[in-house]
Amino acid sequence: MNKAVLLAILPLLSGAAANATSYYPQRLDDAKAVYLTPENFQVHADGKTDDSDAIQAGIDRAAAHGEGILFIPSGRYRITRTIYVWPSVRVIGYGATRPVFVLADNTPGYQELGYMFLFAGGRMRPAPRIDFQTGRPSQPIAGTVPPNAQVPDANPGTFYSAMSNVDFEMGQGNPGAVAIRFHVAQHCYLAHMDFWIGSGLAALKDIGNEAEDLHFHGGQYGIVTIRPSPGWQFTLIDSSFEGQSKAAIAEHEAGLTLINDRFRNVPQVISIDPGYSEELWVARSRFEQISGPAIEFGNENNNRTEINLEDIACSGVKVFALMRESGRSFGAPGESYVVKSFSHGLTLKGSSDWGSIETNFDAHAVSELPAAPPNAIRALPPASEWVNLLTLSVKGDGVSDDTAAIQKAIDEHPVLYIPMGRYLVTGTLHLRPDTVLIGLHPSMTQFDLKDESPGFMGVGAPMPLIEAPKGGHNIVTGIGLFTGGAND
Repeated sequence: MNKAVLLAILPLLSGAAANATSYYPQRLDDAKAVYLTPENFQVHADGKTDDSDAIQAGIDRAAAHGEGILFIPSGRYRITRTIYVWPSVRVIGYGATRPVFVLADNTPGYQELGYMFLFAGGRMRPAPRIDFQTGRPSQPIAGTVPPNAQVPDANPGTFYSAMSNVDFEMGQGNPGAVAIRFHVAQHCYLAHMDFWIGSGLAALKDIGNEAEDLHFHGGQYGIVTIRPSPGWQFTLIDSSFEGQSKAAIAEHEAGLTLINDRFRNVPQVISIDPGYSEELWVARSRFEQISGPAIEFGNENNNRTEINLEDIACSGVKVFALMRESGRSFGAPGESYVVKSFSHGLTLKGSSDWGSIETNFDAHAVSELPAAPPNAIRALPPASEWVNLLTLSVKGDGVSDDTAAIQKAIDEHPVLYIPMGRYLVTGTLHLRPDTVLIGLHPSMTQFDLKDESPGFMGVGAPMPLIEAPKGGHNIVTGIGLFTGGAND
């Protein structure tokens, strides 16, 4: 049995194979969230019955007031059509194992390009949408199953959408399948996910903003992407790729920023599409058993081509980089080696220098690769240590002054989980050295400073809304801080 076939069927041989460690092993209580349970929706989670309608209904309900969270418990959820994630909705799995979205063998519509999930730029409208450039009815986004012209694509104004702690499995006979189209903008992310791509095209297409702790297994590609919708860079952290048949990442103008990522058993790590420049930065990553050139790019004499890599540990990588037009390549100094730096692009030697296109390759052979570094992003404390802030006499209603109650909670509990709400404060919240504050939706979970709060107005030294102690090791995540309109 060859490697490609083994990678494709591995999830089918063992249902547990696709379930990595659940990041949220316990139910997170939030009265404003929606839970995809049989009590609330006609959902089966058995991996056989089609749960597409139930999942879409859950997302619709979470978006009923414009934004929200859909929590999905452990289970296997079969998908047969494109599910739309509306702006500012977050889909988050929980339970002893991660929930898995399953695309069965030979699912109709996925033999050509087809998305399992698509992050949208707005809610579906009953009237036909009009393309503002042509004045004609808009066409469906290519890859929607079935085609649907009423759904606008995510765009530079798509904020706060996210998906976390879920896995994907794609069966055989779906060569056009893509798990997620993620063409989003600010405050959006994907995190804590494994993709078993099987015969599919890719896990992600047209990505945006940031992703972390993603792991791509098999498929033709892990990621296929173009320029993010706001034209900013896309950042991928603490992730891995293995067993893709064409390349781990195929892209152009994505502004790729890769930190602490691992690539194994692929023909290429990054293939930049012909005719395009790229601003690429890769740091503290590992390339292992790469059969072709790890990095391939062209447009090598264009001032906008900026290729930079540093601290790359390589093993079984004969060609580190290849320039497409000139054919110039940079080979391995040994079976195992470390690339201290590789840079290609416009180089200025001083403020008066007009610059020139230069290439630098600094690598040395090693007897064995250095140990893999720890994750760049620190993990949250175990969920068993979290204390729900709303169980500690805090209101979170946007009217009551919660300053004293929140400060008392911080003083008495090192890890606080903060459900969605507006928490009105009138003074600085002082963290302990070990305080961890955890929210899951910064637009819906906010600490609001009351207007004209004493000490926050007029001349004088700046006043913090939250103050962390010097030398502490705090985490504050998923929370919005609103300083009001009259606190200058």
